[in-house]
Order: sequence, then structure tokens, then C-alpha cells
Amino acid sequence: MKYIVIGASAAGLACAEEIRKTDKDGSIKVFTNEEYLPYSRPSISYYLKGVVKESNIYLRKPSDYASRNIEIITGSCVNSIDREKKEIKVGRKTFDYDKLCIATGSYPFIPEMGNVRSKENALTFLDLAAVKKVKAKAGKNTRAVVIGAGLIGMKAAEGLSKICKSVEVVELAPRILPSILDEKASEFVKKYIEEKGNIIFHLGNTVVKTKSKGKRVSSVILKNGEELDCDLLILAVGVRPDVKLAEKAGLEVNRGIVTNPETMQTSDKDIYAAGDCALSTDIDKSKKIIALWVNAVKQGKTAGSQMAGGNEKGGITYAINAIDFYGLRIATAGLINAEGSQYKDMVKSDKGSYKRLIFEGNHLVGFVLINSSENAGIYTSMIENKDDISRMGKMIDETASLFLFDKKTREKRLKGEVG
Repeated sequence: MKYIVIGASAAGLACAEEIRKTDKDGSIKVFTNEEYLPYSRPSISYYLKGVVKESNIYLRKPSDYASRNIEIITGSCVNSIDREKKEIKVGRKTFDYDKLCIATGSYPFIPEMGNVRSKENALTFLDLAAVKKVKAKAGKNTRAVVIGAGLIGMKAAEGLSKICKSVEVVELAPRILPSILDEKASEFVKKYIEEKGNIIFHLGNTVVKTKSKGKRVSSVILKNGEELDCDLLILAVGVRPDVKLAEKAGLEVNRGIVTNPETMQTSDKDIYAAGDCALSTDIDKSKKIIALWVNAVKQGKTAGSQMAGGNEKGGITYAINAIDFYGLRIATAGLINAEGSQYKDMVKSDKGSYKRLIFEGNHLVGFVLINSSENAGIYTSMIENKDDISRMGKMIDETASLFLFDKKTREKRLKGEVG
């Protein structure tokens, strides 16, 4: 069998390694347009601030790929997929396949702000090449402006705050990290960051235009009329799924590549898709892009197993994050911003921590934990296994204390062995 994987980040690598677990002899070629072997994208902010060396962010040693007979072909842009001939085109070369996985990931969304795309100090923060450019331009006298207070923007801001004169973050939403934190949790984290970090926030605002000096942005103008001096502009508004190859090949696409969530098979039986470019089915059964590392790995493993004739199956996925800002540990999962009368939450907070559990009926469907992540594994398991807490014989709001115990105590309580 000949296997081709397009993309060498989380989903692509997981796919290739799962193929090899199932098929010991098939040919595996992984194409990436990046110049680097697979690396940890969540680690690039730590590389920026000097906490880790570049050599430490690579996921495998070159010898590991050789020993598994997985060929990683860097600096190779796949131009097209010919489904009839079952081959891909890379430059002037063609490569044939029996099974193919598209794991092209996502690309940064750059908003319209005049001629900002051509400015040498207006940069993104999604991959290693981009972060190397940021690192080269950031210094102790740099006034940095970050557009976007999502995960990418906030990690960029944290990294820059360690090395720049000032960092200002502009966010259209009224709070930071809006996709993973509720209003109260967001305010909790914002206050902590303002105390610990050299960051100023401009929330409920946006950049409407920029001023330039030659090839560089010199300042940005906000919607409220405020002007911010800018030596380095980071564009972290968000990402978009890279579905160009899939669309060109005539595969079914609806924002992301449409797949069977249990197998990651696309509308072509011999082509699979995984990661940021593929649609996911969330807990509430909605179809969406969940552009997160853990989800990409899970989908990549499923695709790889299925391509090689294995029995690994996917299904419902959900957002899950474990991050930190200036030592503040944050763990979130599931339906954080769920709306509707069917959802109920429990909140416990004090000056040093915040804990919120979200339920739909008798099932845990989400959580937000700030400096309170000791039971994150239990909660994740409850979401994953769809545990029905009604078997405890109590109403949800009468059993909140259960979730404060360790796993052994919880299991004993479920069995009725302790009160």
C-alpha cells in the first residue's frame, strides 16, 4: 500500500504514525510546505521568550522517522490532487497513492487594514517561521501591538512582554480569550495578567487603519480614535481552515472538509482529512472547526488507523485546553459558552482560583478551571464517557462537593461506600 499525508503538524504526524502501527510495510510519504520537521506549535511562544531552545520543540528525532520508514518531505507544496489517477502533484513531480490524508491545517486570517500585508513589521504568529521573524524584530525598545486576544494572540503577547518595552493587545470582543473563558473567568485572568505582565488591553475595540513610514507600520488607529505607536504589529485575529486543495479536488467542503466523524473519511472513499482543516462534531452535535492540538491528534490517529485497515474510531470531539499565563494554570473543556435553558452551571471562586462546571441535564458537558485543575482528568473522563450523575440519587446542585474530591473518593461515593 502507498500512503500519502499532506501536512506534517499534529494531525499529519499522528496519522503517519498510526498507519505504521497498523501496516508495518506500506510506503508512507508526508509532505509539508514548511522547511522544518514536525514540531510542537504550542511551544513556539516559549521559544520566543527564550524558555526553550529550537532543538527542543521538535517532536521526533530524524532517526525516529528513518527507523519507522516514514518519509517526511519538507519544503514541498502540494499543488493538486487528481482523484481519478489517484496521484498528487508537487511542482513538476507526481506521486501516486492508495490512501491519502489531507491534514493541511489552518492559515492566519489577516483583516483589511490598508496595505498592512506588505509591511515588514506586520507579522503573524502561527508557525515556527513566523515566530522566528518576530523574534528577530523584537527587542527591549520595541513597542508591540497584538491584534487579537484569543489563544494565539495572548501567547504572543505573553512572549513579547518578556522582551519588549511595551505590549498592547486590541480585541474586538469585550473580554480576553472569549472562545475558552466565560465572562467571570476572563475578567479573573485579565486582572492577573495586568498585575503580572507588561500588557495593556483595549477590549471592545479594533484597528481600523494603520500609519506607515516606508515599509514599516509606525502606528495603528483604533475604532475609538486612539492611536497606538507600533514598532511591531502581530496579526492574531484568528485562523481559517486550509481547504483549497480539497475544494480544487472536488471534495465536499462546508467551511471545513466534510468527513465521517467516526472514520475521518471524506466524500472520496480513499481520501481522509484530519485536524484544523476538517469539520468536527461537537458535544451539542453542531458541526464546527475545532482548531486545537488535542483534537488534531485524535482525528489524525483515527484517519491513519482507518486508512491502514485498523479499527480506531473517532466520533464526537470537543475543545480542550491546558495553558498557563505567567504561572496561572488554566484548564478548560467542552461547551464553555453554552446557551439555553437545558444548561446549568456551578461556580466556586475565591481570590486565587476559579472553578465552573457546566451540565446538560445529568451530564457534565464543560468546565473552566483556573488554579484549580487537580481534578481536570476526572472531569474530562466524565465528559468523554458521558457519565450520568443521576445514579448517585441526588440532584446536581446537591452533589457539587463530589467534584472537589480525588478520583478514589469519587469512585467510593458512586458505589455508596462513603457518605
